[in-house]
Amino acid sequence: MDPTLSKGDQARADILDAARHLFVTYGYHGTSMRAIAQAAGGRSVAGLYNHFPSKEAIFMALIAERNPYDLLFGVLEGALADAHTLADFVHTALREVLRVLPQHYDFLQLAQIDLREFGGKNIAHLLQHSAFPRLLDLLRRVQALPDAARLDSLVWVRTLASLVIGFVITEQLAPTGLFGDLSTDEWAAHLADMLLYGCLGPRAG
Repeated sequence: MDPTLSKGDQARADILDAARHLFVTYGYHGTSMRAIAQAAGGRSVAGLYNHFPSKEAIFMALIAERNPYDLLFGVLEGALADAHTLADFVHTALREVLRVLPQHYDFLQLAQIDLREFGGKNIAHLLQHSAFPRLLDLLRRVQALPDAARLDSLVWVRTLASLVIGFVITEQLAPTGLFGDLSTDEWAAHLADMLLYGCLGPRAG
């Protein structure tokens, strides 16, 4: 229990914690309001409705409030603050993001549920109103780096996102040992070089 939260806020947090676990474990349709109430400290179903009008409202709140975007943007902005070149930024950003995002794999699972059950509308709303404005500002500052002026930012950021999400998912799903014994930081370095230079390797000079 967080002593800084009011009783009502603590109840709401408990409900969201319980729902997140149940949704990623049993799916959206496999999770009932009764199950959420029980997992949230043995509450009554009526008690849940004091905080959320429906199960969908609980799911929407999880997407809106329990996403890792603030943390990820903090990592990216920190990497940019220390970067003198695009290569500096990419290497630092990938290393730090690959340390952070696997700790939030459950959010990727919630995003997949949103795609299946709601056509991705909750993730789309989050991206449009919260993530994209901040992302566009970040990209504008990345393009100010001396070697990034000709960067096609939207193609580049989609490629970066694909690399990161693909890494996290395959890390979770692949049998142990399939990808060898490289550390996460070593993988980040290889992926950064792939993003920067493609399959031909680093450019001469």
